[in-house]
Amino acid sequence: MKTQAAWVALELVLAATAGAAPRQQAGAGAAQPPPVFLNHFFVVVDAASYQAARSSAFLTREFAPFEARTTVRNDMSYTGIYWYGRHTYFELFEPGSQGQQGASGLALGVEESGASAGVRRHWQETLGAAGGGPVTRKTENDEPPWFEMTFSREIPGLRVFLMEYHAEFLVRWYGELTKARSITRADVLDRYVAKIGQADRRERALLQDVVGLEIALQPDDRETLVKQLRAVSWLAQDAADAVVCSGPESVQLRLVPPKNGRTGIVAVDFSLQHAAAKAVHRLGKAELRVDGGAARLVVDAH
Repeated sequence: MKTQAAWVALELVLAATAGAAPRQQAGAGAAQPPPVFLNHFFVVVDAASYQAARSSAFLTREFAPFEARTTVRNDMSYTGIYWYGRHTYFELFEPGSQGQQGASGLALGVEESGASAGVRRHWQETLGAAGGGPVTRKTENDEPPWFEMTFSREIPGLRVFLMEYHAEFLVRWYGELTKARSITRADVLDRYVAKIGQADRRERALLQDVVGLEIALQPDDRETLVKQLRAVSWLAQDAADAVVCSGPESVQLRLVPPKNGRTGIVAVDFSLQHAAAKAVHRLGKAELRVDGGAARLVVDAH
């Protein structure tokens, strides 16, 4: 998504939170925003790991519908590799347009029209400021509105933003491929998969969804992300040296201290549509470990 420098056009000030109050949802009388789901994540990996993932027969033919693509938007363009689940997906990039090696992104999403405005308001109130704007996606002969982006405070090594798909997106973006016209993540992913001609692979593919992320953050940045998630009704609970944030669809984000200076997304948990035999797929410095009904990607296993 956007380069780090372009994310915030105004200075964002976070009130001091030392000795933060116990983590809990807002009181019963407070207005609750619509559900805020996990949409996708991305990680910038080293060139060798990127090429290993892109050329892996297992990842590109068995694990999930896959594509390598260049995306052209109204604000930027970038090239990456993508794997599509039922409600969530993930992206890998080489160092470049999305940042240096180790940079990562956490994309949240809403599925009710206009809900992103409420999220922006909650982030403004909680973190001191929030911004965003419309993003388009170019095709051969059109540039339909894609989603409304919302973001708040910048966190080193991790871009956090929210997506609300535009009501016109599935109408205008290869609308002949599927009947869906909603703004749900599932309908959008069905269109993505149809666009790459892999709709017949959905049932056979292993990947169901992204269900967990392990994110390494410094204490102040961890507290910022906790506040940002709590503002949209995620729960947060201390667990040993980590904080576990729980959202809709049983998604969990485990926030841990950095090791060897590495911040951002360091590991990912996936649910699978079918049971799979135990196997380890080495992808340069990364590893995808598959066992039964789950899989885990370790971004830097060596």
